[in-house]
Amino acid sequence: MTEETATSASVDDARRRLYWPLKPEEGGGYFLWRQFDPALATTMSQFFVGGLYQREVITKRERQLCVVAALTVLRCEDELRAHIHAARNLGATKAEIAEVIFQMLTYGGAPAMVQALKTAKQAFIERGEWEEKAPDAGA
Repeated sequence: MTEETATSASVDDARRRLYWPLKPEEGGGYFLWRQFDPALATTMSQFFVGGLYQREVITKRERQLCVVAALTVLRCEDELRAHIHAARNLGATKAEIAEVIFQMLTYGGAPAMVQALKTAKQAFIERGEWEEKAPDAGA
């Protein structure tokens, strides 16, 4: 195994743990990047996952909640889904994730918030964490 392959393998493993239960090809841009340029994909991922995301100014959980907020406003559903899984894997609650999405109403508008809630529901279903609730008849 070459050093580059070992590095790629370790990056792949880190991403699998972070974005579980998504399959690698569903785990955001990295696996798509690899289809175009594997070495560059590893370098970019090492910057994010191995560098920027390792800073200790805020916790990894808080960092993922920030990412959820940004991706909500940007309407990046695929990436949002992956980072919702990451946030849950790092200890964020479903209520915290939903609250972050609700707070983005002011910055991204109602359509962005609604789409993000749909994406969150999808992620929670994938994790076996969603219980369907009847709509409130009094609303």
